[in-house]
Amino acid sequence: MKLTRSAYALRIALFIALAIGINVVALRLFFRLDFTADQRYTLSGATRDILRNLENPVTVTAYFSRNLPPELASIRDDFQDLLAEYESASGDQVVYEFKDPVEDEALEQQALQAGIYPLDIGTRDKDQVKVQRGYMGAVVKAGTQQEVIPQLESASGMEFALSAAIKKLTAADKPRIGLLQGHGEAGLASLGQLEQSLSTLYTLEPVTLTDTAEAWAAYKTLLIIAPSDTFPLPHLGQLDAFLASGGRLCIAINAVRADLQSQGPFSELRTGLEPWLAGKGVTVSPELVTDTECGRISFQRQLGAFTVQQQLPFYYFPLIHAFGEHPITQGLEDLMLFFASPVSSASVQNGVQAVPLAFSSQQSGLEPVPVMFDPEREWAESDFLKGPQPVAVALEGPLNGPAPAKLVVIGDGDFALDQRGQAALPFNVDFLVNAVDWLTDDTGLIELRTRRVDSRPLLVQPGEGGRNVIKWLNFLLPISLALGIGLYRRRRRKQLQAAWSAERYQDPAAPVSQDR
Repeated sequence: MKLTRSAYALRIALFIALAIGINVVALRLFFRLDFTADQRYTLSGATRDILRNLENPVTVTAYFSRNLPPELASIRDDFQDLLAEYESASGDQVVYEFKDPVEDEALEQQALQAGIYPLDIGTRDKDQVKVQRGYMGAVVKAGTQQEVIPQLESASGMEFALSAAIKKLTAADKPRIGLLQGHGEAGLASLGQLEQSLSTLYTLEPVTLTDTAEAWAAYKTLLIIAPSDTFPLPHLGQLDAFLASGGRLCIAINAVRADLQSQGPFSELRTGLEPWLAGKGVTVSPELVTDTECGRISFQRQLGAFTVQQQLPFYYFPLIHAFGEHPITQGLEDLMLFFASPVSSASVQNGVQAVPLAFSSQQSGLEPVPVMFDPEREWAESDFLKGPQPVAVALEGPLNGPAPAKLVVIGDGDFALDQRGQAALPFNVDFLVNAVDWLTDDTGLIELRTRRVDSRPLLVQPGEGGRNVIKWLNFLLPISLALGIGLYRRRRRKQLQAAWSAERYQDPAAPVSQDR
């Protein structure tokens, strides 16, 4: 049937009206489909809860350079898409803008004053390597307060950084974390890195069990880090009362008195927490875990008249790569412990669920006390036949009464401490911060902190020629497919036109085919 001119005009008008309507709706409704395995482009429930509860506008100023290399330019695009989703989910309470400090000296000074500093970004242009200055940060403002995100170098922690900044600015009161004192525990002075990492969402404060119950019961979570003195029975009773009320407790404990400054003998360290933990189903053995997967330390050796500094593996510093399935360990890859002891617990006991969090490697051993430390010791394969040893455990359930409580026990009290003027290892601090998040935060932000974007590189890394082939395939293959589909459709259309023409001008006297 041949369309009239007015029918064509009506169709075109309807098409234009439909396109305009779709664009108008798209301006007010932002959405996208996320087919990634880890749902990296989908806002979490925790973020949506934070955005729904916003009472005042939040402004995000993103300082991003425009001339970034392709691998970094994608981060800018991801951040812009994420901000668009924040704006939509918050009902326009989150507004944002992008600025390029490189293009304007005044903007650059503004970014520097806010705490966003340039990065030296290496780029490769043909056979030359160039270094350019670039900015990849953001400032989040709510009222007169602001929070700075100095660098956004990957998509993995983007949502957590932004949601945590908004929550910190808009929350009336940050949860208080009690750092227990009075039994030789580590103080705030030796936990600078941990305190800084926790400060975004929590307030870390010292607390003693000699205070009134009302004073320390205000803390949802208590940390006991590296105690070295005895806990009297009344204090253990207060810890029982804390758990009975549904409290959360993290204990990083040394079961062996050991350090690098002494060659021993290393002896058992008893604080009274050991039998108390045994009553909760947790056993911290007075042994040292040794592992062929370990850290390295410097030793001085005398070779004749010369003193030689050598980096040697130190089997008492297990380097952990094996983790249990738990929110605390999700996204972690490494953990290094110092003179660690094994921590064991039944998986389920009296309604309490226990999950081992970290294990040493298959080539592990156990050294019972007393232990003599000998840097010249010749180790044998038979010293590492004990298999994987659990070094941390998380418990959840009625630990001391009907109220559900949470408990994390780590067989090393020193792993997150700042050592001899050096900041604690970042991944060690991450492990303890994740533990505090799991114990304290019920909003689900821990899922964002530990969310990891897995990279999937080529199984076989190509050489320079192979990379060029892949690059040109990526460029030419889509164009070739589009041209091939276009040529096929053109040829098919001509065949149909020829068939219609033959049918239209067919001889009336010719017999009609029965196949029609």
